[in-house]
Amino acid sequence: MNPSQDTNEDINHIEANLMRLFKVAFESLKTVEEGMNKGSAPDLSANTAYAEHLKDTIYSESLFFIAKWQPLGHELLYIESIIKVSYDLFRITRYANEIALTLALVPGMKTSESTVEVARRAGAMVSSAFDALMTKKKEEAKKVDELDEYIDKAYRESLKILASKDEVSREEALECIILRQLERVADHATYIAREVLRVLGNF
Repeated sequence: MNPSQDTNEDINHIEANLMRLFKVAFESLKTVEEGMNKGSAPDLSANTAYAEHLKDTIYSESLFFIAKWQPLGHELLYIESIIKVSYDLFRITRYANEIALTLALVPGMKTSESTVEVARRAGAMVSSAFDALMTKKKEEAKKVDELDEYIDKAYRESLKILASKDEVSREEALECIILRQLERVADHATYIAREVLRVLGNF
């Protein structure tokens, strides 16, 4: 069986689940960003479970699509990328939950404005990377790398500050952990952007 216009309906269905997964990941990041200002964040374990369900569903649907249509070339590459991106979005949701759990360790803990800004930029990276995938825009994908360097630098600087002190407070240590989790979110956003460039033939 050869792929044809009929494949569009199946692809659209897979993309709809991918969009649901993106919304769970992005909303989870926004929740923890707000929590950093308030000093608390709700438990996001339900979001993580739903994200895992969507990831597994997308994987199964993608395999079924490949078996059904036996796609070649660009279509096969795109479906493969959807599988990879679904994993990245799932991991992003898990990291958001880890941040919420970290904040819960010290009730009322508020992070610095610079860390909140890192969270905002990490969210922007995820949004830009996913938008690039959906719109097939190379330039949008390339913007993600620029933001990644900012977040990497913020995390490295936090490590240097901690290493320079003989003693650190609980809040300082936990904030560094949060920055590490945000750095991983940024990494996964970068992986999504690179998938976009790969699909579009920009190796």
